[in-house]
Amino acid sequence: MSPPVAVALSGGVDSLVSAALLAKEGREVFGVHFLTRASPAGEIDPLRRAAGLLGITLFVEDLTEAFERRVIAPFADEYAAGRTPNPCVMCNARIKFGVLLDRAKALGADFLATGHYARVEAGEGGARLFRGADSAKDQSYFLALVERERLASALFPLARLTKAEVRSMALRLGIAPLVKPESQDVCFVPDGGYRAFLEARGMAPKPGPVTDSAGRVLGMHRGLFAHTVGQRRGLGIPAAHPYYVLRLAPEENRLVVGREEELFSGSAAVSRVNWIIPAPDRALRVSIRARHRGRLAPALLTPLDGGRVRLVFDNPVKAVTPGQAAVFYNGDEVLGGGVFE
Repeated sequence: MSPPVAVALSGGVDSLVSAALLAKEGREVFGVHFLTRASPAGEIDPLRRAAGLLGITLFVEDLTEAFERRVIAPFADEYAAGRTPNPCVMCNARIKFGVLLDRAKALGADFLATGHYARVEAGEGGARLFRGADSAKDQSYFLALVERERLASALFPLARLTKAEVRSMALRLGIAPLVKPESQDVCFVPDGGYRAFLEARGMAPKPGPVTDSAGRVLGMHRGLFAHTVGQRRGLGIPAAHPYYVLRLAPEENRLVVGREEELFSGSAAVSRVNWIIPAPDRALRVSIRARHRGRLAPALLTPLDGGRVRLVFDNPVKAVTPGQAAVFYNGDEVLGGGVFE
């Protein structure tokens, strides 16, 4: 008999179809769903009905404390430091393939499957991570900080499917009416209201100057944490040509803005690097994704001390944002990733 598999069930179409595919293969499957403070009331009953329809058992794990400590608190800390974090990247590394994987193994699973559109394969030296077949839904970017040892326990049943094929399967299985709508927002920030969320956590707005790159004062901001690199709207600076946020300077509580052409960077430093391939000891050519929907940018990557790397882009990259994930690719393979300094 094949090793037992736990499927992280969110209630969305992707995770439910993943469970159905594994069960169809004859795998021993059970579902795990984790709760946080942001979990909506009443979400368990429809999820239990869907699991029952698929013929699998559902376990519910309360990860409220771990989610607060490992995702929400660092999220707030990054904003306080003038950076723009990506909590979904952190959640995959620290919660889904961190705490939840450990809980799933304690329940008897050898693997944790999710509805990510990505591919993982066993390779020489450990697990290897690749982009999913559906380029429009590829989610390998969000998995780049998962440790290689933990990726070895990951399964992605949707690796070679498109979103359209998954939706069609959900209709044939009769689970489509039980599926909750997909959200494009961060799960714990209602309606994408970052500013209100951070203020509710006690982060008081601190007004300060808005300057250009030469230091000339152009206006006042209402709090740095309401802004991010590349932002154009909401700056309140009348001008014949639009201004964009170039940099946040928390040590001076200053917001630096400029013209669009000033947003481009020829190089960048990346820290907190997680290597999925064996860590290189010399420079190598890579392609960089600087944000989930961003284009791949060719670059030279040079390892530095302290788990950092230096990137020199072949062509300047727009709006490199401190705190966002930088993911390194070689073709379809994810080599690793880190966080822009």
